[in-house]
Amino acid sequence: MTSFKQRRRQLAARVFPPLIWGLIWLIWKTCRVQQIIGEEHLSKLTDSANPCIPCYWHQQQIFCIRFLMDAAERNPALKLGYLISPSADGDIATNLFGNQGVHIIRGSATRGGAQALREIYLRIRQDGISPIVTPDGPTGPIYQTKPGVAMLSQLSKTPLLPLAYAASNVWHLKSWDRFMVPRPFSRIVIAVGPALQVHKSDTADGFAGACDNMNQRLNSAFTACEHQLTQD
Repeated sequence: MTSFKQRRRQLAARVFPPLIWGLIWLIWKTCRVQQIIGEEHLSKLTDSANPCIPCYWHQQQIFCIRFLMDAAERNPALKLGYLISPSADGDIATNLFGNQGVHIIRGSATRGGAQALREIYLRIRQDGISPIVTPDGPTGPIYQTKPGVAMLSQLSKTPLLPLAYAASNVWHLKSWDRFMVPRPFSRIVIAVGPALQVHKSDTADGFAGACDNMNQRLNSAFTACEHQLTQD
């Protein structure tokens, strides 16, 4: 039975990534990025060759990751990383992102979170990796930054960089995060907000203030995207 499960897991890890990438590329190719708001906030960090911690809500993966991958292709100083759990789904995600120039960090934010936090910290400090983080992931609650994200910024002395995107036409999956899938031929607006550096002085309230601050920046970035779409 174990052998059968292992074979099924290995098969899924080989078969699903090309199918998923095919769907993602279809969306990327048919949708038009109409505008990028606040790109200078990322440029300011990459021009200094210092890492950052790109953050976006879990539901907003598709075009936020595209924006970051495009930015990394233009600027080799931006070395993206992604935390992926050591599970069957994680194997699929590893094959999905590992071939796209993203440094894979295996670990679980929900099981052994302290070890995962340490691993990300080391990759930032030793290798200059900019780890992509979904502050409300992997299981929610939706739109709520978790203290571990703020702690990572404070310990690594690395700023959090909020990102968001909105689409003119979108499907929402029936998942905890209402995952966004833009319909083909949608117009896309991407926003980058000002970076947030969490300092040691922000630890007195258990990072509550820093988390609220990040929530506001992420939500403001999304609101700016939606507003721009309604203006055109």
